[in-house]
Amino acid sequence: MSSAATDGRTAGPVGERYRKRTVLRMVATAGALCAGLLAMLALLSGCASLIGTHDVDISESQLALLLARQFPMERKVLEVIDLSITNPVIELIPQGNRVGTELDVSALDRLFGSTAMGHVKLDYGLRFQPSDHTIRMTQVRVRELTLSSGSNNLRGAAQRIGSLVAENALENLVLYRMKPAQADEMDRLDLVASPITVTPRGLHMTVSPRQN
Repeated sequence: MSSAATDGRTAGPVGERYRKRTVLRMVATAGALCAGLLAMLALLSGCASLIGTHDVDISESQLALLLARQFPMERKVLEVIDLSITNPVIELIPQGNRVGTELDVSALDRLFGSTAMGHVKLDYGLRFQPSDHTIRMTQVRVRELTLSSGSNNLRGAAQRIGSLVAENALENLVLYRMKPAQADEMDRLDLVASPITVTPRGLHMTVSPRQN
């Protein structure tokens, strides 16, 4: 019995089944990766036969991860106030085709040593920049900036110009940049990306051959 389980007549089919299971696992893994933006971009390097329009969906969690990588962000205000922006929390606004984000803000007056803490609420659109193959924030608008502690002078100064600093710091902020090999392949295949649309579940765009 034991020799029959290990002789050449059965080893072949078992090995074949193992290879098939391995291939199926690889296919399933590749299919799961293709569900997100990063996997789609990676596929460009190996998809010379890509034809037609392809949908690209970015989940809310993937977007949150891309945004979190850009923080903490440090900026100076009036040369004496250090503004720190941290802890982004996103909210999808599909009806306005925008993304809302809340951030923690701290302001340090280096001259007098006082500190103010608070929150900023803003929203923005997202766009694909074909010249450098990046996804960037666009049309950033600060809706509310509240500093709840610190001296009156510090709160007042930070409140007056903090919104402008936040908008200027975040406008055109790069959330994702394609690797050079992937960007070169996208150009070689002459693929173009559609405008990015905000949906209730995340972001949507399409990639297709350029229409001559």
